[in-house]
Amino acid sequence: MSEDVARGDRGGRGRGWRRGLTAKKNDEIRQEGNAERAESVAATPRATPPTVSVVDKVPTPAKTITVEDIEVALAERSFIDFLKFVKVMEPPPGRGVIPMEVWPHIREVCEVLEKERLLVWLKARQIGASWLLAAYALWMALFHTGARVAMLSQGEMEAIDFLKKAKFIHDQLPQRMRRHAAPSTQTEFGFPEMNSTVVALPSTEKAGRSSTNSVVILDEADYHPYIEANYNAIKPTLDDTGGQLILVSTANYKQMDSLFKATFLNAPANGFQRLFFPWNVRPGRTQTWYECKRLEYRDPFMFAKEYPDSAEEALAPPSTLAMFNIEVLKQMREDCKAPIITSGPVHVYQKYMAGKKYIAATDTSHGVGGDDAVTAVMDVTTGYVVADIQSPLIPPEELAELSVALLAQYHDPLWAIEDNDWGGVTLKKAKELGYKHLYHRAEGKPGWHTNDRTRYVLWNELCEALNSRLITIPNKAGLDQFFTVIRNPKKEGRIEAQQGCHDDYPMTIGIMWQLRKEARAYTASSDKAKGLPTRTSAYNWTGRRMT
Repeated sequence: MSEDVARGDRGGRGRGWRRGLTAKKNDEIRQEGNAERAESVAATPRATPPTVSVVDKVPTPAKTITVEDIEVALAERSFIDFLKFVKVMEPPPGRGVIPMEVWPHIREVCEVLEKERLLVWLKARQIGASWLLAAYALWMALFHTGARVAMLSQGEMEAIDFLKKAKFIHDQLPQRMRRHAAPSTQTEFGFPEMNSTVVALPSTEKAGRSSTNSVVILDEADYHPYIEANYNAIKPTLDDTGGQLILVSTANYKQMDSLFKATFLNAPANGFQRLFFPWNVRPGRTQTWYECKRLEYRDPFMFAKEYPDSAEEALAPPSTLAMFNIEVLKQMREDCKAPIITSGPVHVYQKYMAGKKYIAATDTSHGVGGDDAVTAVMDVTTGYVVADIQSPLIPPEELAELSVALLAQYHDPLWAIEDNDWGGVTLKKAKELGYKHLYHRAEGKPGWHTNDRTRYVLWNELCEALNSRLITIPNKAGLDQFFTVIRNPKKEGRIEAQQGCHDDYPMTIGIMWQLRKEARAYTASSDKAKGLPTRTSAYNWTGRRMT
């Protein structure tokens, strides 16, 4: 997903991370060189200047700089320029030895490799990642003195295969770019004149512990049996030297709470830059191609794991754990659209229509990042979510103010605020603002309360409604949260978001679905007869008090 690629610096870990290493090394070389020159000058006696002949004054012709010299200089300076000379192998029935094709997503990855020190990349199959990273490892060793690149794969055969790719690329380079390579093994090769090495290792419990590396690449990291131990051993050494760590993988559906998934989901707050590219970034992969390939797989879920449309689909749990039908959710994506009105976190997809019945619900968060604060409004008759508020950075009281302003546009429908945790603060503020149509679960008990009984009913009835396509959700970010709601086997089947994901939007939709029988159509005359104002909000769209 291109929106996941952040530009610019990240606390010293970002733009041009290699420049800091190079500058430090250059300073050390200058200091050593200056000291040696000073000693040499002190030890050398002064001599009479030699007599210069006329012949000596004739200048030496300057070396002619060729196009080839410029190409080598550019390739040394820039990885993307180096790729112009890279050739890869497509085994039969492929095209054989071909120039590496720098597709748009490949170029985007190159930009991130140049700028970011910590990268986590979730991917679809066969989009050029392995050859690209093999070329990157080779480029580091070819042009960076003292570089040590370590590649950790899930097994020994995978490690050997990666190193073969790097060697193959080197052997196919133009002569002017190749260097004399030291005698290599199946898992290591390097260049003595650069004092550089590329090492490929299987993921064992002790892999990477005793080494200090410039770059570490964990290929298919979600399948590594010892990724926790490897990460904890490697990360401190890279932090000390400013080295680069790259985690890349397709999603392993058998490991729902893996380190790789947690790292991806927690980025960029954890310092990592995250990337995702779907199946169709590779040219030639059309929807027709996708449908034909899917028919070749017995299990649609397994096919979706290999060729996901989105990060949410890639991370979605297997059907045995998923709360909602993944195929139905994918169909529901066709109804997603941009809001007709947007104001900060407020989105309107369908304006108020007289005579319609509306309901609203709110799931509050702390407002400091992490969980989303959500308010949504639903047309009861059609099940269409006509408006919503969604953001992890809205404090409880501000959420009440924004919600009251939004609900005023729909003539103050019945509104259920979950009172668990910080929801009590939002509920209190809503009452202070004079909202008259708050949901009461019992006499004197405003708000929706989630417990074991109500949670079970809410989730199961919501699942039935979605599978029957009785609800339409135009907000893609909200719909995507349904993909990662699971029956957690570690908590006796408790229904919740999988680790690192969120279920705030689904919970809000579920509360509304429970309230639908109590909704009413708004009429100004009925409110006037009850002595209620026709507009209860004193706030505008931005949550600021109106004068």
